[in-house]
Amino acid sequence: MQNIILKILIIILIGEGLALILINIQKSKNIVLSQNTQTETKNEFTPTPSEPSTPSPTPIATSTPKTTPKLTPKPTKTPSPQPYYSSEQIYELINRFAGQYGVSPDIMRHIALCESGFNYKASNAGYAGLFQFGTTTWKNLRSEFGEDTNPDLRYNAEEAIQTAAYVLSKNKGGIWPNCYPN
Repeated sequence: MQNIILKILIIILIGEGLALILINIQKSKNIVLSQNTQTETKNEFTPTPSEPSTPSPTPIATSTPKTTPKLTPKPTKTPSPQPYYSSEQIYELINRFAGQYGVSPDIMRHIALCESGFNYKASNAGYAGLFQFGTTTWKNLRSEFGEDTNPDLRYNAEEAIQTAAYVLSKNKGGIWPNCYPN
């Protein structure tokens, strides 16, 4: 009986995840981020006639070539690539960390579904990952329990699940005011 319920829950979660992906794909097709058009202007000078005069010797100045400094572009930080996680793997990671930290896996699933639609790659207004951690919150929480504070790890389902389990074990579920069940 538990296997049947588990399979039904997994199928529902996969269906919801696919629906969210399709919605995001459809939205991205309708957005024009920017349009840049440039027009080139041509400067033309018309010489004005002057009175003829007797040519006189003109000194020729020798010029030294000017060197223009080359700007070196500042490298931008590339986010660390994160591994792929299936719905089944996420489900098992939630069970593992919920057990390790003594919290409810059902509450963890509820928060993840509410925050990101169970999408560990979700990003919205500076919040990221399965549990939509903000950068500062992530760094503070991760340093509390001695883990790597790199904000790119918010997109790593295993790291995000462990951090969420830690948060719940410290009774800090209020960081999800709209998704923490009452």
